[in-house]
Amino acid sequence: MLGGMRHALLVAAVLTAALLPAQQAPAPLQVTGLDQAAPLKMTATLDGLQLKVHVALDAGWHLYGRDTGGGQPVRVDLEPGSAFAAAGPLQVPMDAKGEINGKAELVLPLRRTGPHQSLLARCSFVTCDALQCLPPMAVELCNQPNVLLVAVERGARADRIAAFLTSRGLHTTTTTYEEVQPADCDASDVVIADSPTFNHLEGRKGQRSAADAAARKFPLTSAPLICVGFLGTELLKAQKVSMASGYV
Repeated sequence: MLGGMRHALLVAAVLTAALLPAQQAPAPLQVTGLDQAAPLKMTATLDGLQLKVHVALDAGWHLYGRDTGGGQPVRVDLEPGSAFAAAGPLQVPMDAKGEINGKAELVLPLRRTGPHQSLLARCSFVTCDALQCLPPMAVELCNQPNVLLVAVERGARADRIAAFLTSRGLHTTTTTYEEVQPADCDASDVVIADSPTFNHLEGRKGQRSAADAAARKFPLTSAPLICVGFLGTELLKAQKVSMASGYV
């Protein structure tokens, strides 16, 4: 049974290893940290090599698109861990006074710095009306890792792990050692090859042999791979991994 500490370590490992593959359609990003009382709404998407931030300001309120000697201009910064860096200045629709009003789309051109599509960014700004400027605000923008959970068999254990990962904001798909395909692994950000920590099939030679064989023929993949339990050891041997970290 996975304990609380192992759950936390598993999520930390997934988030550290998660690097999203390129997507054809614009992918919505998670926007966190915006005060519900703020006079604006914000969403964001990753559209190829463009980070698009969509802002809807309440009537009478504005952001600044450039330094006007008043409020802080809006800015978007890529953070460590991103597979992207800015490829140019933030493109901001603003009026002659340098203000952003109503609904606006801010676009930051990107270039790749990594092989996948992990994105972590911070959008900071000051919101003002005719009488006041609110304290500076900042929100975090990130995409949602795709996790492939490979289980010995479908059932309560696999369902519990998948539910735990999903509840932590990870898009989780479940398959088995017998069913997993190379394309499934390559299309995922992280692959978790799970099995019980101890060999519960000891003494059941037929099932043990089938499980070992499935682990040994596990697809080679460029996706980060997290191996858990006794089958994880067999999988690492088959993948010719010479160094791996242990588990708690």
